[in-house]
Amino acid sequence: MNPADCSRRSAFQALSAWAVAALVPVRRLSSPRPDSPTVEPPRFRVIIDNDFSGDADDLFQTAHHLLSPSTQIRLIIGSHLHAGEHWQPGPAGHQASLAARKARELLRKMGRAVPVMAGAEHPLSSLPAAPTAASDAIIAEALRPGDPLPLFYCAGAGLTDLATAWLRRPDIGPRLKLVWIGGPEYPGISAPPPGSGPSEYNLTIDIKAAQVIFEKSDIEIWQVPRSTYRQMLVSYAELWERVRSTGRLGQYLVRQIDRIRARALQFKGAGNLGETYILGDSPLVTLTSLQSPFQPDPSSSQYVLRPCPGIDDHGEYVETSAGRPIRIYTRIDTRLTFEDFYAKLRNSRL
Repeated sequence: MNPADCSRRSAFQALSAWAVAALVPVRRLSSPRPDSPTVEPPRFRVIIDNDFSGDADDLFQTAHHLLSPSTQIRLIIGSHLHAGEHWQPGPAGHQASLAARKARELLRKMGRAVPVMAGAEHPLSSLPAAPTAASDAIIAEALRPGDPLPLFYCAGAGLTDLATAWLRRPDIGPRLKLVWIGGPEYPGISAPPPGSGPSEYNLTIDIKAAQVIFEKSDIEIWQVPRSTYRQMLVSYAELWERVRSTGRLGQYLVRQIDRIRARALQFKGAGNLGETYILGDSPLVTLTSLQSPFQPDPSSSQYVLRPCPGIDDHGEYVETSAGRPIRIYTRIDTRLTFEDFYAKLRNSRL
């Protein structure tokens, strides 16, 4: 017998034994069809941290995550934007609360129940960090005793709440992996886009928090910088045909992009967004929910290993050879990501 066959048979036997013994309930898609794919037990726990009161790509990512049975969403945190930004109707100075409200709106549309919390309303301003309800919840999930599922912290905006949690309890560092959408281009890997500044949007939401995570913490980082998340390009015609046509959830998601496109016309420097949109937070799903079956890893996406850089007070990298190795993703499998989302959305019948 081929040794590879033995290895594969052993893997299947181990997987079957684990599935029988596991007591974690299996989540099912809403109103599954008889010909729907088999739903497997979860492989990972996930905390989602995103600025739902801003760009609409986070709603697509969160819907996709919720439709993916291999990841179990334990907590959703609505985080703040830059000071003064106001994309959603509501009182000024309550960006995180508005983000949490938007996340709950999506959950209602999907008929799902997941804990949602508003994160800090402002960036880190001083150390030590003040306790917050969101950081309490992060710590509790990271240090949850007896849970066999590895924990991913999926962040599509600033890092305020994770940095606060780590500063309060550094022992959470080895208990989770950070997948972060953010940071500018790395020299020698990619050039910045035309007209961009030296830093990047998500990093500058809270530069001090990024400094804590990159320079002080021991958290394992999988970074998706701007040059990579800008590859997650879909056409508006594609969204109309593959998302809006699937039902009420798809119509809701496309309406959120319509809202952003209309708002962009009011902002200097944005204007006409053309006929494409960047679903830049979707790699959070690719790198967690869509890992390979054997030796689990995001095997169809590419990364390089580099020493973790420092970050200066302007949000630019400071090269150092002393940093722990981090993954910097250079290419995301867009076919896998979007075709999986379209199929799950269609099969969900939401």
